[in-house]
Amino acid sequence: MKVELIAYSRLNHRPFVNPLAIVEEAASACYDSVPSDEYNIAKRCVGSGHMSVLEHIGFTFHISEVSRALLAQLTRHRHASYTVRSQRYCDEANFDYVLPPSVEGLYNQENWYRNAMNQCAKAYSDLTELGVIANEDARMVLPNACHTELYVTMNARALIETGYERLCSRAQWEIRELFKRMQVEVDTVCPKVAEWMVPKCEKHADHPFCTERKSCGRHPKLSEVYKK
Repeated sequence: MKVELIAYSRLNHRPFVNPLAIVEEAASACYDSVPSDEYNIAKRCVGSGHMSVLEHIGFTFHISEVSRALLAQLTRHRHASYTVRSQRYCDEANFDYVLPPSVEGLYNQENWYRNAMNQCAKAYSDLTELGVIANEDARMVLPNACHTELYVTMNARALIETGYERLCSRAQWEIRELFKRMQVEVDTVCPKVAEWMVPKCEKHADHPFCTERKSCGRHPKLSEVYKK
């Protein structure tokens, strides 16, 4: 998996400051206040749950060597823009694929898995090389594990709120790893937004609780907090 932050929002008159300066300037209009270099207004808004101010800043990532299964999960989050490698137009012969940790290093299981991938690759090549069908139809035999490449842009609010779900221990391992790496990238330019990217059980840092039906046990379930 490769994740790279390639672009993010900047102020025209202060292009080298933290993107949170945009949020601070916008939020200050709500209260007829003077923007703070410590981003106090923005922090208070987020602390009070007023997340809309974070929609003024966005982040664009280049993501590669992830599975089409991950893509299916990621695009369920609507408040984002996606541009994805096309299996209709691109030649996927000799495609690479994601190897799940559950089979990696286990001799029989890994061999069976790799054999299954090889069979899919052969079926795809047979269909396209013989001119039987076009790529757009041959792709039907490609597995969910097949690598893909995409660009995704999310505003800070969408990034944080998607992180609530995808950084959760109950999330599937690949998309959880993706958001961890996105968090690391964001931290290089906007540490506060990266800090706000947490699993939903830690959304309220001083009062953590789990809302999942099957908890990982990291924090008490809501029913345990209220003893019901």
